[in-house]
Amino acid sequence: MLHFIITFVVFAGITAGVCTAFYGWGRLFCRAVRRPVNNQILTVVIGLGVVIFLGGILNLTRLAYDWVLDGLLIAGVILAFKFGKSGPKLPNNKDEWFYTALTGLLIIIIMGFTVKTQLKPGVFNAWDDLEKYFSHPVRMLQTGTLFGSPLGAPGGETLGGQAVLHAIVLNHFPIVYLNSVDAVFGLLLCLVLSVSIMPKRMIFAPIALLSILVIFFINPQYVNISTLYIGSAFVMASFLLIWHICEEGTDNLPSPVMLGLIYAALIAAKPIFAILPPLSVGFFVVTGRLYGLDFKRLVRWAVIAAVMTLLFVSPWILLHLPHYVRMSFEQSPQQAGMGQMEKLNLFSRAPLLYGASFAHYTFVSLAAGLAAIGFVLSKRKIKSGSERTVLAGLAAAGIVVIAVYLLLLYLGPVLSGYRTSVRFTIPFLIAIVPVILSAIYLLAYKEQPGKFRLSFIAIPVFVGICILISFSDTLRKRITQANKTGSILAFSQMASDPGYIKYNQEVISGDTQSRITAAQNHIPAGQAFVVWIYAPFYLDYKRNVIYDAEPAGLANPWAYMPDVDYFMVEYRGGAVRSINEFKKTAAYPLKRERQMAQSCLEFIQSLEQIREDADEIYNDGKIAVFKKRPD
Repeated sequence: MLHFIITFVVFAGITAGVCTAFYGWGRLFCRAVRRPVNNQILTVVIGLGVVIFLGGILNLTRLAYDWVLDGLLIAGVILAFKFGKSGPKLPNNKDEWFYTALTGLLIIIIMGFTVKTQLKPGVFNAWDDLEKYFSHPVRMLQTGTLFGSPLGAPGGETLGGQAVLHAIVLNHFPIVYLNSVDAVFGLLLCLVLSVSIMPKRMIFAPIALLSILVIFFINPQYVNISTLYIGSAFVMASFLLIWHICEEGTDNLPSPVMLGLIYAALIAAKPIFAILPPLSVGFFVVTGRLYGLDFKRLVRWAVIAAVMTLLFVSPWILLHLPHYVRMSFEQSPQQAGMGQMEKLNLFSRAPLLYGASFAHYTFVSLAAGLAAIGFVLSKRKIKSGSERTVLAGLAAAGIVVIAVYLLLLYLGPVLSGYRTSVRFTIPFLIAIVPVILSAIYLLAYKEQPGKFRLSFIAIPVFVGICILISFSDTLRKRITQANKTGSILAFSQMASDPGYIKYNQEVISGDTQSRITAAQNHIPAGQAFVVWIYAPFYLDYKRNVIYDAEPAGLANPWAYMPDVDYFMVEYRGGAVRSINEFKKTAAYPLKRERQMAQSCLEFIQSLEQIREDADEIYNDGKIAVFKKRPD
């Protein structure tokens, strides 16, 4: 117990320091665009977007080293003291104290459980985390840039925004703490953001507590250390910018520069989030026009937001531009024949592989979206421009949460299937649903502040309670698994398997690092080599030019076999996939899975052909190193 208390206090202190740095950058950005934001946690998220943008510039210029990233944090703290305020405001009366105590205690309880089980999880995803995401910050810190292998995921599945945050953690803590970026810090941002728009009064406590619980109860289908809660925080912040207009009491539109920064950070972290900006901005223009806002002004605002998004994401695009240029000269690989695709049933209650069911997430999106649309349609008397802006934003949020859900599921066959596509919708649900519920409650109260009537709390409270009830069983299972294995990985059966746990322990604390180091030492320093192993984060990227390969990277249209003499291949081990496994996957009716499996088969065939005319210079029974013979 004492160890946990110390850990929690240390985490709280470090988090406060990091948030201070992000807050400083956020304050500087707000001053630069001359749009002050009174919401302090929203300013923190804006600052987080600034750091990701600067991280892109540092990667592009090959300067993303440990001391430079530390300099960003130190500069942020200095900016916070220079431009910031004295700190969070303390409650002024008993009503505010009770509200703060209730919401704060609930957040502390949730974060206590999360810190205990997720700060340093017992199990990671052997193929996503250990094989792929762990190596990104390692490469960045050792070489100053994420750019490197044409056989890796950067540039495709991720541009590198999340890797910047991972690098900040890896700069000072062991690699097992990378999960803290998203599962812990990202969740904290979402919880605090969800209540940040509510006045600190007990009358708003019911919806504030529900918003917090909804975020925690919705099954996140967590499968790796990639972007989930961090993405949710950015999505939530994009809609909360509209509430900033409400606080100002003006008819201004949300700052397109701030919005562009947040959208760019989203895309840099995970390109799949690129689906949000056109839908969100487009629907806001439509709903704003319906509420009487000037159409030309809305279009001009939308164009500026689009330009700013492209501007802030441009360092990451330029970083991977050599890959994209090469892609235009490459022929698309032939695809294996499709099998029979399963039918999509949005209301199916059959359990999904990663937990919950289609019915769970369909209910969440439809209930919140229709509640927002219905509430907005019921408002006939519109007074100020700020009210029109906020109502247009609420209507857009309601349409977006439904549209994103349906569109991503529709794209399931070209992604990784309907069941996997559900995971891509969850960050949007976690972000938008609490905002909608809080917005309806707050707007209804402001209309009749003197009357505590059931009518203005019934809809959001009822929807929130239904969501909690529907996900209560999956939450219980997640908590049980987390306490048992120290992991909330959604492939629970495998994550709880003793053999899988043993493999994770072997990689993290066994002899894996020494074996990989020994293998690399048989390749002369300075020589480039191609490597396909399942823990590449133990490689020394400063010593050699390393082209590390993994399935997602091999499926990229720009992937090619580099002209090198040395190769390192892991052919036996707990995570090694057999040829037959790839062949079975290549026959799946899922386009993305087929692409990866077929690319892996072609890559393996190339390695075998090369190995036939190569000299083996090292083999420890699991990892082999071989060199091409001179022509």
